[in-house]
Amino acid sequence: MLVGRVRGVPVYLSPLALLFGLIIGLLLLEPNRERLPGVADGRLYLLVAITSAGFIASLVLHEIGHCLTALGLGLRVRAVTVHGFVGFTEIEPEPPTPAREFLVAVSGPAVNGVLAGVGFALLAALNSGTQPSVVILDLAATNLILFVFNLLPGLPLDGGRLVVAAVWGGTRDRLRGARAGAYGGYVVAGLLALWVLLSPGNRFAGLYLLVVAAFIALGAHQSLRQARIRMRLPGVSAGRLVRRTLPVQGDVPLAEALRRARDLGASAVAVVDPTGTPVKIMNGSAVDALPEHRRPWMTVDEVSRTITPGMVLAAELEGEDLLAAVRGTPASEYLVTQDGRPVGVLAMVDLVARIDPASIGRLVNQR
Repeated sequence: MLVGRVRGVPVYLSPLALLFGLIIGLLLLEPNRERLPGVADGRLYLLVAITSAGFIASLVLHEIGHCLTALGLGLRVRAVTVHGFVGFTEIEPEPPTPAREFLVAVSGPAVNGVLAGVGFALLAALNSGTQPSVVILDLAATNLILFVFNLLPGLPLDGGRLVVAAVWGGTRDRLRGARAGAYGGYVVAGLLALWVLLSPGNRFAGLYLLVVAAFIALGAHQSLRQARIRMRLPGVSAGRLVRRTLPVQGDVPLAEALRRARDLGASAVAVVDPTGTPVKIMNGSAVDALPEHRRPWMTVDEVSRTITPGMVLAAELEGEDLLAAVRGTPASEYLVTQDGRPVGVLAMVDLVARIDPASIGRLVNQR
């Protein structure tokens, strides 16, 4: 759900955030009943609803902290999204220096720290045991927990990004920093799960924390996988992965185009206009899904995708820049050009096979 914009950046709220806000309210219901004896249940439900809304607002403000810091450092932010008990600020490109990585990472927890400080300061001016003081105490304590939790030294938490910045700054190796942050995430997840299993207490709260531990472990695994992918990026360019491509008119039967491609030794087909300029690229997934007996009756044009500006890649595009380009315009095939002239087609499956061999089987199965 789009809930607003910050300096033009859309801020989204996932329905999961509402679910976890409800969980926070349920966890606070009984403690509030003990702290506010004699208060009717309807009033208690209202108080925990306010606290739940404040919890969600704290998550949103946390991500806005990341967003504003990144924008202030000249980075582009695509969107801010809050999922459940976490949020994601999509920053492109990633911070280019350890110092900027540190500043972007620390800004989110800093917001929660400030909110916690303001909350505890307000408590000093209120009588304890009143309904407003209970709500403020809960919100202050929640933000303090968010502050501490997010600074735990493991990815995908902000503390893990601080580890990345520290190791990156000390070794001049960003990938080494990313691996250190990911392994830290495994340690944090394991210790959190162990603490839950060894500590008696509310089973519902324990289950909640186990879900959190599982999320951290999954995030750490994904971070480590991304680091391994980045290790393979140097030297990978669009020009080196280009496939030999057969140019054909759009009205050529698909079976005939595939026969010509085989004879030529080409593994890609581009639809060209009367001037010979490529206007479409044959979609390999669509062809694979089409039974052979139908191919003589289909034209190449019918199984091809129009080339948009984002589907045109320069042959010299490589590494992180190539990865950012294909992420910006997801497609199964791209037209590769050199000095403005088309030189062939880059198939996404070839790029994936080069930088992430472990996932190539899944990609082929999806096709």
